[in-house]
Amino acid sequence: QLTIIFKSFQECVDQKVYQAEMDELPAAFADGSKNGGDKHGANSLKITEKVSGQHIEIQAKYIGTTIVVRQVGRYLTFAVRMPEEVVNAVEDRDSQGLYLCLRGCPLNQQIDFQTIRSAQATEGRARRKGPSLPAPPEAFTYETATAKCREKLPVEDLYFQSCVFDLLTTGDVNFMLAAYYAFEDVKMLHSNKDKLHLYERTRDLAPGNTAPMGTHPTLWVALLCLSQCWLSLL
Repeated sequence: QLTIIFKSFQECVDQKVYQAEMDELPAAFADGSKNGGDKHGANSLKITEKVSGQHIEIQAKYIGTTIVVRQVGRYLTFAVRMPEEVVNAVEDRDSQGLYLCLRGCPLNQQIDFQTIRSAQATEGRARRKGPSLPAPPEAFTYETATAKCREKLPVEDLYFQSCVFDLLTTGDVNFMLAAYYAFEDVKMLHSNKDKLHLYERTRDLAPGNTAPMGTHPTLWVALLCLSQCWLSLL
């Protein structure tokens, strides 16, 4: 489930709540409206349906923010482009609302990709020495996962690595599409087309950094929303 709250803003927009969950990606706010309400600047906040049930876009022009929400397979994904001053204004009061965008996954929720590869290689050697057992129908090796991800993501950046990791750990090819569409959203939202590909991991950054080095400071992208998420905007 994904919940986005746009707070009432001066004489511009009323408070609006957008809610989405699996197989229900509405093209309207929770109250049925498609804009910011009855105030003078209502049309500075609006929802546009790009693909029915699969892709919507929310423009909040009064705070210079664009949000893209998609359903890919059984999962919701979202991408956000937001001015740095808006991010900082929110962070000053409550950094929890944007923790994922600003700092990435908490350390206790991170899994070492190299450990996964090493364990898989050890398991593969043990299987070759023992009796031959059929592999699960959707199991990927590192080689088959990278080959699959290259079909949509030819550059081996963080989007590609995310795709490979998710295929190895879940076997669900929808994650390949999620990574692909995340990159497509970046191409649409990013203001500097020379810095679309990310290579550094968030856990390698010094404390306080808000985005991977080499990225534009006004753009943060969250690839996947696998549990209930809240995004509260000014």
